[in-house]
Amino acid sequence: MKKLLPLLLSVAMLLTMAVGCSSGNTETTTTPDAASSPAADDTASNTGSELQTIRIGVRSDMVDQVEAVREAVRAGGYELDATIFDDSVQPDVALAEKSIDINWYQHEPYMQSYNEANGTDFVMIEPKTFYPLFAMFSEKWSSLDELPDGATIGLCNDATNQSRALFMLQDEGLLTLDESVEVPTQFDVKDNPHNFKFVEAEMSLLPQSISDVDAICLAAGHMVNAGKSVDNPLCMSHDNDTYAVGFVVRAEDADAQWAKDLAELVQCDALAEYFATEKQGTQIPMWE
Repeated sequence: MKKLLPLLLSVAMLLTMAVGCSSGNTETTTTPDAASSPAADDTASNTGSELQTIRIGVRSDMVDQVEAVREAVRAGGYELDATIFDDSVQPDVALAEKSIDINWYQHEPYMQSYNEANGTDFVMIEPKTFYPLFAMFSEKWSSLDELPDGATIGLCNDATNQSRALFMLQDEGLLTLDESVEVPTQFDVKDNPHNFKFVEAEMSLLPQSISDVDAICLAAGHMVNAGKSVDNPLCMSHDNDTYAVGFVVRAEDADAQWAKDLAELVQCDALAEYFATEKQGTQIPMWE
């Protein structure tokens, strides 16, 4: 019996230790599955701790914008799986190919132009997010009056932003466009009394040529991205609401709740602060 007592005590101690280890606190973290998108399952629910993943496409200059809204979107039950593109065409290509669910970088006239040219059926979700200030900038001249005859002006190479620039110049009385053309390009300038010359470049690359031309016309945010000053533009467009940027989806997802939720969730204080500071006020929130 004396030999048996120590053995029983040892067994009891081992059982106590085992129970103590198994009864500790355990944290469970749910990791979103990036391969599954809300577009693939409209019946998915945001109840509980599991987040729905939304595969979103943006241009490289909007990476920080996505990060600015990430927490607000998570609080609403969604995780953003961002794919970054280097130009303004590939996000729409990816959307058409269904490698992403939604993109966030373009205004409605650009989207409509892309639909017409490519046979796509993209739709913009309401509410839209912000409108970008659009203006003419120069490192050589400080006012329109100084802009010389024969000046070379840089334009965006996509039809919608190029026509926006030309309409802005027409509003300033610098040229006249063919009224029969809804989306005019430089070849639709009917009257060019100052003999301006025009060159084209992709909108995100245009600021790099500002020192080589007399002026450039583009959304001011691209100037900020390139580290250029947006102070004292030569003139500004007054059609900002028409060119507001929003979320774009395929027509099949036009009424999807996750898309509508996302458009609402990004309208947060963090994004407004980002526009005011990082974008130097060149992007104006639609909800303020």
